[in-house]
Amino acid sequence: MLPIESFETSNWEWVNKWLVEILAIYAAIISTYALYLVFRLTRPQLKVFLSPGRETGRDENILTITALNNGRKPVTVTACGIIMPDGKKITLPCGTNKLTHPPLPARLKEGQTCDGFFYLPDYLPTLLPYGQKIILQGFFRDAEKSEHISEPMHLELPRLPENVLVLTRPQRQE
Repeated sequence: MLPIESFETSNWEWVNKWLVEILAIYAAIISTYALYLVFRLTRPQLKVFLSPGRETGRDENILTITALNNGRKPVTVTACGIIMPDGKKITLPCGTNKLTHPPLPARLKEGQTCDGFFYLPDYLPTLLPYGQKIILQGFFRDAEKSEHISEPMHLELPRLPENVLVLTRPQRQE
């Protein structure tokens, strides 16, 4: 065993420098993670689902758009609707209690849901030009104007009787 007098302070300088660098990196990682947690807990966390009426026990011609507040902070939802295959949006009209439950705008606390009901026959003339089988997404908009979007859903539109024609406007050519 070496006597203590044989260690010089110059031998410990590299250990000191190395230890300071490791602690600085550790502190940077911890503070970044803490900022991430603060950001995650303070932003609205809505999970949106789009489901056909037959899965929710309703009429098969109704799509149900559901928003679930997964966060700890209350969220106010102000609008809901669907996103068509080309990205255009159909927003359900506000102020009608029949189309959403609870009526919009609605404040959702942790774990609460809001449902929007989209009656397909009302929008068939808009949807049929995209084909009989289409892909739709549901969305909810919160009070901060952020949109929360559901996973895409494949949907087969109801068939119209043979004697019914859907008229579409011709596209403008420029």
